[in-house]
Amino acid sequence: MTQRKNKARSRTIYSFVIKTWLHYYLKSKLQKPFLSSEKWEANKKSFLQNRGNKAKEIFFSLGGVYIKIGQFVSNLFHILPEEFLWELQDLQDKVPPRDFSEIEARWAANFSTPMSALFTDLNSNAHASASTAQVHTGYYNGRKVAIKVLYYGIEEEARGDLKTIKRILWIVDRFFIKISGKEVASQLEEMIRKELDLRNELHYLKKTRQSFQNEKDFYFPEPIVEFCTKSILVTEFVEGKKIYDFQPEELAGRKNPYLEKLIRAYMLMIFEFRFFHADPHPGNLIFMETGQLCFIDFGAVQEIGEEESRLLEKLLIAAMRKDYHAMAESLMELGAVGENLKKDELCQILKYSLSKLNRILSSTKNFRNLGFDTLKPGEDLKFLKEIQVSLKRLFSSLKLPPNFLSLHRVLALLLGNFSYLDPARSLFEYAEKPFSMVVLKGGSLRKRWREEGEEIIASTLALPRELNDFLYKLNRGEFKFEWKEEESLSVRRFLLKEQLTFGTLGSLFFYFGIYYAEKSWKEPSLLFYILAGLSFWALARSAWSYQNRK
Repeated sequence: MTQRKNKARSRTIYSFVIKTWLHYYLKSKLQKPFLSSEKWEANKKSFLQNRGNKAKEIFFSLGGVYIKIGQFVSNLFHILPEEFLWELQDLQDKVPPRDFSEIEARWAANFSTPMSALFTDLNSNAHASASTAQVHTGYYNGRKVAIKVLYYGIEEEARGDLKTIKRILWIVDRFFIKISGKEVASQLEEMIRKELDLRNELHYLKKTRQSFQNEKDFYFPEPIVEFCTKSILVTEFVEGKKIYDFQPEELAGRKNPYLEKLIRAYMLMIFEFRFFHADPHPGNLIFMETGQLCFIDFGAVQEIGEEESRLLEKLLIAAMRKDYHAMAESLMELGAVGENLKKDELCQILKYSLSKLNRILSSTKNFRNLGFDTLKPGEDLKFLKEIQVSLKRLFSSLKLPPNFLSLHRVLALLLGNFSYLDPARSLFEYAEKPFSMVVLKGGSLRKRWREEGEEIIASTLALPRELNDFLYKLNRGEFKFEWKEEESLSVRRFLLKEQLTFGTLGSLFFYFGIYYAEKSWKEPSLLFYILAGLSFWALARSAWSYQNRK
């Protein structure tokens, strides 16, 4: 019976994908040549909206993993047409709840005592319903709690659904467009597997509470461990507002303090704690009256290795310095780019992309609902043609490193949250300060000072080293000068050269003191300022000696 049900679900998905592709293909071949560009665009928009609405209905009817897949797909604005994706937005927060009797049956399979006997004021209406679980509220020992229960049979449904999704990804990857289908399927399967074991959520909730114990701006609900199993999780209930309870106009042009905390939390999670909450959609963020930001639902949490964290730091720092070669090296080390793309081609693409990003950031006044008029994808195709890189070769070169599916999901959701709460500012404006405070100093400073600071210092001191070699050889008598001027004139010439040396050194040291100060790297900045001070003091003493010998 279950196998027949899974096959029926699979047929529904296959039928939708094939019909959508076939209809679009026929339209583009049979209708497009006979329509004006305006009529074709209107026709295509109507078709995509209809198929998006049909996809939403299918996801809702199938439920479970398909709703989660739909939630993820609904954020892929950089890949799929926006007319199709806007129809899927209801999947984010309008999932229909299941009957309470199903929740009670799942509880009874874990505990002998009924829910109604353990929790007072138990609400049979769902407080929240998601793709794989449902939350009800009640009171335990006088304390309001959230009771999260996995849907009955969701694990078996998920296994069958994932097989179908893997086949679809393989077909798309093999016959249509390279999307790293195998890697996407593998990471998606691992992500779903973790979310269907609430013991993982309990583990990461505890771990997050411990990691953030010294951060007073954040709050995480306390678990009631005696009621936590593989399919049930009970925690304290946290009161507060959600993102859509706010009106962006309330801040009157000021930065949103909650967004500053949100981006700081992710800087800490990724670069310090090396694990991150991978599902920051509006329903999982609570803004408390105390000013604290609360994260809930730790079903989707991803670990990130030390090497991955290091390479991400290197990539971001290289982007800040517009060091395209270092960016390319980082992406290649991460495994994000294959051998089909040469390094010099990748550098050109990175340079173009950063230049375009800066232009968009500087010229855009509202970051909500960016359209094709702003993004101008035609420019990208023209650029790729100029550097002789086909779109097919570019896509076939892009790979999906471990954990990057979760990172992509986080970035897409954060961009949505930021564009709603503060449409006048980009995420990058909020990220600059916490990036400097968390990533560019603190526990990882010594490592970065060794890796990047030594490289910068080596290139910085190249000219002084040449001057030092010259002075060294001069002291050893390897250079001989035949000066016919009187001795006092030769001394003054030597003092002038000394002033040039110390002036050059002082200027270079002072420049790098400012460079590191702007990045909030206090120790190297202070060191360079001290060296600059000593150099300028030596310059002043040499200048004073020169004046006395006139």
